[in-house]
Amino acid sequence: MRPMAIRPECFACLERLIELTVELASQDPEVRHQAHQAARRRLDREFGLEAIPAAIATRFHLDIQQISGNPDPFLPRKTAETAYLADMHRRLAPACEDDLDGLLRLAALGNAIDFFRDQAEVTREMQGGVEFGIADIAAFQRELEAPPGLLLFLADNAGEQFFDQPLVAHLRRRGWRVLYVIKGGAIQNDITRADLAASGLQEALEPLADTGAATVGLHLAGADPAFQELYAAAGLIVAKGMGHFETMSHLRDPRLWFLLQAKCRPVAQALGVDRNSFVFARSPGRSPGAGDQDD
Repeated sequence: MRPMAIRPECFACLERLIELTVELASQDPEVRHQAHQAARRRLDREFGLEAIPAAIATRFHLDIQQISGNPDPFLPRKTAETAYLADMHRRLAPACEDDLDGLLRLAALGNAIDFFRDQAEVTREMQGGVEFGIADIAAFQRELEAPPGLLLFLADNAGEQFFDQPLVAHLRRRGWRVLYVIKGGAIQNDITRADLAASGLQEALEPLADTGAATVGLHLAGADPAFQELYAAAGLIVAKGMGHFETMSHLRDPRLWFLLQAKCRPVAQALGVDRNSFVFARSPGRSPGAGDQDD
């Protein structure tokens, strides 16, 4: 595994995301035009060798929200995806083993949802189950056998909570203080406290924490100071989804475990797996003398 590196093809992906977000944000042609122009100017200005695609996306999402006056453009999409994943969980969860390996596979399966993918394609893939391209499960098991402490579970997309909850419950039964971490505001199709409450799973996943910020992935320096303290105190951190991998893989924090499907070639290349592989991988530790970084 190596840190995520931006690739030329990321530009086209971000363009598609701008178009989708603008379409969801407003029905007014002039508002759409203004929002699209502002987001494209940001993309043109910020795209470069040292950029992080998810960080660019965060900033143009906020541009679009501000210009359109729509604080949560993806809300209808999140509602639909939550209902879809609730149904898929009811259909698929009974076949999963109720142990760490099985529950990690179940949680990973929820990450197959994606706003760029046809639902029929996602359904076929989810019905096929999970075979990990990287499965650092034995190493994680050893970490869990240490004296338990604080574990942060960084959630990803709305709807995945149905697939996450059995794993969170398992980790809590092992004595770990697990905080299910959601975003501090609406961004893309990431889950917020309101989305979780609407799904009926808030009580089952409490106690919760939020980052205090609306970002794709995690920008630790921009998070709420209270969350930064939780992050510093955590013994283990499970981060779901490509956004977290994009924004955190450079940290080389050995407490950090990535759980995701590598849906694009740049992420798959960084992880050293085939595209669309499922991954549960520990972040590599720091090299001797490596300095702190945060983007």
